[in-house]
Amino acid sequence: MPKGRSSGKNSVKGTPKRGLPGLRPPKRAGGMSDEDSVNGGDTGSVLSLSSERGSFEEGVENGNSLENEVSESMSNNLEEKLSEWIEGLTEKAASVRLSSLSNLTMSLSSTFLPEALMGRKETLRDNLEKILKRGQRGEQVLASTLLSLLSLQVGAIELDVATEDYNLLKPTLQSLLLDHTAPPLVRVKCCQAISMGAFLADSSLDDITTLLNLLEPLFGLNNAKSKDEEESGSKGEGKVVGKTCGSLGGAAIAGWSLLITLMPAEFLLRKAKRWIDVLQKLLDGGELEVRLNAGEAVALIVEICQLEDAESSGEESKGTWSMRNGNSEKVDMGSLIFKLRELSVQSHKYQAKRDRRTQRHNFRDFLHAVEDGEGPDQSIKLGNGEVLELDTWVKKRHYDAICQVSL
Repeated sequence: MPKGRSSGKNSVKGTPKRGLPGLRPPKRAGGMSDEDSVNGGDTGSVLSLSSERGSFEEGVENGNSLENEVSESMSNNLEEKLSEWIEGLTEKAASVRLSSLSNLTMSLSSTFLPEALMGRKETLRDNLEKILKRGQRGEQVLASTLLSLLSLQVGAIELDVATEDYNLLKPTLQSLLLDHTAPPLVRVKCCQAISMGAFLADSSLDDITTLLNLLEPLFGLNNAKSKDEEESGSKGEGKVVGKTCGSLGGAAIAGWSLLITLMPAEFLLRKAKRWIDVLQKLLDGGELEVRLNAGEAVALIVEICQLEDAESSGEESKGTWSMRNGNSEKVDMGSLIFKLRELSVQSHKYQAKRDRRTQRHNFRDFLHAVEDGEGPDQSIKLGNGEVLELDTWVKKRHYDAICQVSL
C-alpha cells in the first residue's frame, strides 16, 4: 500500500514550495521552460502575434465587405420592390393599389431613395394623379401623403424636378382641397401636400401669395373683420370659423404658417395687425389643433416682424406693437397676452387630461414668445450624434412640417 505524502516540518519529500533555491522552473510543452520562453522565444511570440493581428484585420475587412454586400443587396432588393409597387398603382383591383400605396409610403418614410425615384418619377407622378382624380377615399389619402414624401426626397437633390412635379399636380390638389364634397381627411392631406410642395419648390412670391389667399378661407381669415373694422362698423361677414373648421382648419393654419416664413418681412408687416386680430379670435376655437396652430402662428408673426410691446420698449403708448424699425401699429396687446396666459393655465374638466397638459405646455411657450421674444429652445438629438437646435419659431415650423409628412 503506497504511503501518503508527508507534510511535516522535517520531511524531505512533499510538494516543493515556489521560489526555493536550486529548483528550475518547470518546462512547458515542447521542452521550453519559462526562462526559454522569455529569452529565446521572442521571435516566435512576435510571429504569433503578427499572425493573429493579420487574421483579425482580415476578419474585419471581410466583415466590412460582407456588410457592404448585404447593404447593397438590400438596396437593390428595395429598388426592385419600389418598381413593383409603382407598377401596382395601375392594377384594376383596389386592394392591390391600396397595398402598393401603403408600401411606398412606409418605405419612403424611413428610407432615403431619391435616385431610385428619379428613374420612375414620371410614371409615379402620372399614377398618383390618376388616383387623386378617380381613386377611392383611402387611396386619395395615401396618394396625397406620398406626394409630400416625393417632394421631400426629390427636392433634396433636384429642385427643378420637384418644382416641375409640384406645378403639374397643383391644379389637381387645389381642386380636391376646395371640393366640399370630398372627405375631410382627403382635404387635410391635400392641404399638407400643396403646402409642402410650394415650400420645397422654387416658387415665386406671387405664387406663394396666391396660395396664402387660397388657404385663408379654410380657417376664416379672409372673411373675418379686424377689431378696427368692427369698431368702425364696416360691412362684411365678420365670420371666424373657430369652432367648425376642425382638422381642415388646423391643417390650413399650419400650411399657411409654413408659407409665410418664405415671405419678406415687409409683406408681413403690412398684414401683421389684421392677422393677429383674427388669429386671436381663433384661440377660442373648440378644436385643440386649431388653438395650438393659431397660437404658434401668432408667435411666428411676432418673431418674423420683430414686434415688441411698446410699454417694454419705453414708449408711452400702451397696447401697441412697436416695430424695431420705428414704425408702430395699434394692436390690443393686453388682450392678446391675457388670452395666452389664460390658455396656459386653463384646466377644463371636459378636456382630456393629455389635451390639457399639451395646451398648457404649448401656450406657456407662446406667451413667453409674445411677452419676452423667446424662441422654443428645443434640442433634437439626431441618429449620427449631432444635435439640431430649434431656437426660433421659424425653424420649429419647418421641422414640424417635415416631421408631419415623414411620420
